[in-house]
Amino acid sequence: MSSSSLPLWPEADSSFFGDFVRLEGSLRFTGKFLLDGQFKGEIEGRGRLEIGSSAQAAGKIIADELIHHGCTEGDLIAIDKLDLRAGCLHRGDIQALRVQISPEARLEGVLKMPDSSPGSASNFAFNRYRNRFAVGIIVLFLAGAGATTAIGKLPGIWNSVEGRIKRLASLAQSFPLRSAPRMSNASKNQREESFLGEALLREREEKFPEAAALLERAVLLNGKNSRLARFRLAKNFARLGRNEDAIGHLNELLKEAPGHIGGMILLGDLYAGAGRFQKAVFAYAAAVRHDPADLVLRRRLEKVRARIGGGRRSGSRMKDIPSLSRILDEVERLLGEKKPVQAVKVVRKGIAALPDEPRLYFQLGSSLTEIADRNGAIEAYQRVIQLAPDWLDAYARLGALLEASRRYKEAVAMYRRAADLHPSNLDMLVRIPLIEMRRNRRDKAYRMLLKMREDHPKSTVILLELGMLLWKSGKAAESKAVFLRVLELDPNSAPALNRLAWFHVQGKNLERGVELSKRSLDIRPDTPLYLDTLAELYFRSHQPVKSIPLIQRAIELEPSNRYYRVQLDKFKRARR
Repeated sequence: MSSSSLPLWPEADSSFFGDFVRLEGSLRFTGKFLLDGQFKGEIEGRGRLEIGSSAQAAGKIIADELIHHGCTEGDLIAIDKLDLRAGCLHRGDIQALRVQISPEARLEGVLKMPDSSPGSASNFAFNRYRNRFAVGIIVLFLAGAGATTAIGKLPGIWNSVEGRIKRLASLAQSFPLRSAPRMSNASKNQREESFLGEALLREREEKFPEAAALLERAVLLNGKNSRLARFRLAKNFARLGRNEDAIGHLNELLKEAPGHIGGMILLGDLYAGAGRFQKAVFAYAAAVRHDPADLVLRRRLEKVRARIGGGRRSGSRMKDIPSLSRILDEVERLLGEKKPVQAVKVVRKGIAALPDEPRLYFQLGSSLTEIADRNGAIEAYQRVIQLAPDWLDAYARLGALLEASRRYKEAVAMYRRAADLHPSNLDMLVRIPLIEMRRNRRDKAYRMLLKMREDHPKSTVILLELGMLLWKSGKAAESKAVFLRVLELDPNSAPALNRLAWFHVQGKNLERGVELSKRSLDIRPDTPLYLDTLAELYFRSHQPVKSIPLIQRAIELEPSNRYYRVQLDKFKRARR
């Protein structure tokens, strides 16, 4: 669901879809996106999509770069690169310019490496990359097998590309999956990933005893995917009739992850099957508190309660619970109509009926922010994090509110906590030196960013902030070098293109600045900051007529920005 006040494309550089989330529909993203839950529909993104090891997705997926650890079915389209990691499973067709396949990945379908952009001309992603798809050299990397096959500009080779790729994909599936001996020197997480991948193949073959043995080894490693390994082990034990072992592992899982809804449901099923109805009620009730809109789950709870009550089912209990989706729809409608006071009233009524629903507190935080009740919004987002500790957007919004309230220490602690939850996500960590910059502690911020760059030399997120700090500190040459480095790592970094274009405002080569600015707007259309850059460049080129519609569009997008209105007056005076 999305409010009418939200942009067509999200503006966040990083988003997260937790492993307890289940959604169906259409999803768009920009920047980085981590998918770990269950999704059915269409995903389309401008940036990097990582499909986590616990993810299950069905439908069409399009992204610039795609890293696959989980289970998907449908069409995968990677504009630039596709990386199929150990343990992943995909059923369906794949199109990509570059592909890397682990020998422990499994592909059931057709892998295509086209010589021209797939899809229609209207698709934003393929239009931007048409020339890159037309390049005559396509390379398929089979990293796990240690083999590289290059397909060059030989006229007769294109007819056999698809057949070759099918055979290579089949070959990748047929590599022997030896876990312990050849991985003795590998890291704990690599070994865990190998066990999980091999166990997935055994499960597909319905060899559940072998899968359980592999998953037991994965659980003992206690790596980054230990919760996934324990949950899958419990499922396999349940398939084998080892219910007590399954229940034991589920209880351990729920101690570590109290919000693991899949674990709650399976535990309730096992207790109900064993006739332990009181314990089944506790498990199902906990799951309902996390997902009150799930009618099937609520019916299970009612059936078990009926067994305890001698066959009397509580028909009124379900009627008393309002529809979560209706509440959320109503709140979003009111916010879209600029009626935040009414939205607060509606969401508070929903919370009274569903006091443990994090989505309601999230909307409460949004509504209170709209009416400038900063303290109330902070409390609402704090409650979201209590109920859903992996909700990254809640950390971002709470941190921003704490910063606005000058509660800097609390904001830093919040960003560190978010960074600890998702170590691969540097966006939260980078916010800490930004706080120091706002407090005019540029030297400290500079040292922090240098240390981060040392730890993550290829992170464009860190480099962009370092470049901006250097620019604000009057070190134009050093700043420009950093932004050029960003473009080496990511040729389609709109922020770097915009900043490099701005360097030409004072220079002689205004045409080059216009070219860079237009590229930034091709990648991120209707970005007010980029519109202003191009308008200023046209003004410096003595073309104020071209500047005026650009800055007018920026004002439409940000009507409260006074600077853009000053720019408009300047351009109009120059036109006379």
